[in-house]
Parts: sequence; structure tokens; C-alpha cells
Amino acid sequence: MSAFLLLVVAGLLGTAQAAIATTTQTDITYLNAAHQINLTIVQAAEEAQAHGRSSCVRRVGALLESDHRKLAAQELEAASQLGYGLVPIPSLAQRQKLDAVTAKIGTSGYDAAWLALQRQEHGQYLTLIKGELAKGSVPAVKSVAQGAQSVIQMHLDMVEGTCRVGTDHPLVPTGDGGQLADAQRLRSRTAWVLLGLGVLLLASKPTRARRCLLGLSALAIGIVLIFGGPPGDTGNVPEGSRSAPEREAAIPPIRLALPGFVDAPVVPVATGRDGLMQVPKSPTNVGWWAAGAAPGSAGGTVLLVGHVDTARHGRGVFAALWDVPVGAKVTVTAGDGSVRRYRIVARRIYRQEQLPTDLFRGGSKPRLALVTCIGSYDHSARRYTHNLVLYGVPLARS
Repeated sequence: MSAFLLLVVAGLLGTAQAAIATTTQTDITYLNAAHQINLTIVQAAEEAQAHGRSSCVRRVGALLESDHRKLAAQELEAASQLGYGLVPIPSLAQRQKLDAVTAKIGTSGYDAAWLALQRQEHGQYLTLIKGELAKGSVPAVKSVAQGAQSVIQMHLDMVEGTCRVGTDHPLVPTGDGGQLADAQRLRSRTAWVLLGLGVLLLASKPTRARRCLLGLSALAIGIVLIFGGPPGDTGNVPEGSRSAPEREAAIPPIRLALPGFVDAPVVPVATGRDGLMQVPKSPTNVGWWAAGAAPGSAGGTVLLVGHVDTARHGRGVFAALWDVPVGAKVTVTAGDGSVRRYRIVARRIYRQEQLPTDLFRGGSKPRLALVTCIGSYDHSARRYTHNLVLYGVPLARS
């Protein structure tokens, strides 16, 4: 009987191991295929920067090279966690396509051939991603695929039809309700009314104790309301010079925690055709700029954005961001379960059109940036005038 039980257990273990291997193989197959597409795009992008006939193709080539080097490095990281190596060169079919485009260098057909190759490879990439998200089982790999999806769609917008250069400095519209601005305006008006009332009560004759007490109370409350508004700039902003794309690669984030203020899921976002960052539709989600750095990377800015408010749902996930003090601790969880911690070291307020470019592609040393809206609100344009940015630096892992 015991021997029979051992055979049953062994059979069950063998079946389970085979199922696990099959499941993992789905993710490995995705990583290999996606990696070869990235290698193909990088090679073509390098060539386009030297031989593209239009400035658009050359500029898009530079952008694609940077982004796809980063995606390739993310895939290598995910594969290494599974103990696998990835194919280091494009497939034979991909190399033949590259050769066909190379053969058109110096001719009027080069740019059109290059754009056609990009459309084909990016389209295949999206198909792979959809398969991985539907059938993959390894969280780290699915996180990498989901992050790539936003970037690939952004690239497709640049190469579909005629060439279009995407912006490297998108606007970040993280509020379309105006409730925060309206509340601040009401607060300011109330403060000035109380200050005026306090002065009138104190200046009235004859002077009476009750009137003086009311006047002083009105003045005190008015002063508190005026100085209790949004805090100003403080702290030193961490360095934001450019870094190599591979230094910004790591497993994408899936959750942000800022105790007492925010605890929310993180989803990848990119830029749309309108030049605006596609902030998550749900006001309870935080968006991660998928073309930037990921938590745990050796360099770059981990850029996380969130709504301050929305017209439909009211208060957003980053509504309390202006109350976060310098020194606060932030926790970011990646798709592989690893946890990275940061400390807020600086606060800055910028006009939306003047957000530093290095937030999107910069940071020779790793840093964190949390962004939402602040300032006055234009109800006709449905947007705030300014962005609030909290900068953080990584804490040593314990």
C-alpha cells in the first residue's frame, strides 16, 4: 500500500512539475520573441539615425533606440530571475527584413521602407503582449509586458501613415474637476473676509471686551487660512542629467504606498497623439511613465502621476500630495514583488508647460518623482495651471 501511495504522489508531483514548466514556457517564449523584436528595432533605429532622409525619421529613430534598449534590458532582467538566457540576435526572417531596408539606403524609398518595418514589428509586438497578458503566469514577465504595451502604442502613433515626432516633454493633466482650486479660492476669500471683519471689530468704538475677543478670533482664523494654503518650494532637487537607457531598466512598478496619504495600484502610461500624458482613467490609480525608469534601476527618474481631482469622481488619488512633508517615506512595489523605498527630499511647483524635461528622460542617479496638479483652474479649458512635483531619493535596502 505504501509503495502504491508513493507512486501516486510521484505521479502527481510529475504532473505538477510538467504543468509549471509548461506555464513558465509561455512566459519564456514571450520574452524571447519580444526580445528579438527589440533587437530588430534597435538595429534599424541605429541605421535610421545615420541614413534617414527626413529629420523626422532620424529623430524617431533616436527615440526608438533608447526606448527599445530599455525594454530589451527589462526582458533580460525578467528572464534572469527565471534562470533563462534570451536569444541574442534577431531571427533569420527579421535579419532579412533588415537587409531589405538597408538595401534602400541612399534612395528615395528608404524612409517609407523603414516606417513600414517599424509598423510591422510594433504590430507583432502588440500581438505578443496581448497573448502574454492573457496566458502568461509569471507576475514579473506580465508586468514587463504591460509596461511595454503603453510604449509600443506610443511608437505606433509615430510611425503610422507619415512619420510623426512624438514629444519628449508631454503635459501632465492630472486634474479636470477643479474642486481643489475652487476650495482654495473659497478658503482665500473666507480668510480676507475674516481679516476685514477682525479689523472692523477691533477698530470699533467704544472698545468692548467681547468685541475685541471676536475681532482677535477673526484675525487669527483669517491668518491661519491664508498661511495654511499650498506649501511652496523646498529642499534640493536630485540631479537630473541624462543616463544610459539600460541603466533605467528594471521590473515595472505595480503599487505605491505613502503611509497616511496614498496606497494605490500603479498602471503604465505613455503619451497620446495629443501630446498629453495618458493619466489613468480611474482616479484611484497611479500612472507610471513607462518610457522612464523603473524602481530599482541604476539610474533615471521613476515618474509616477495621479489625479488631484476629476469632474466625475471628485477627489483623486494624489489629492493629499500637497500635504506630504519633506522627509516622508515612500514604498514602491515592483511586479516581481520586490520593494523599493524612497525618502521625499524636495517639493517644486511648475507651470504645466514648464515641467523639467529631465523628469521624462533623465537622472544619472536613481530618483523618484510624484506629480499631480495644483494652482488655479481654468473651467473652460478644464485644466490646472501648475504641477506639483515631489522628488525622492532611494533608501538603502535593509
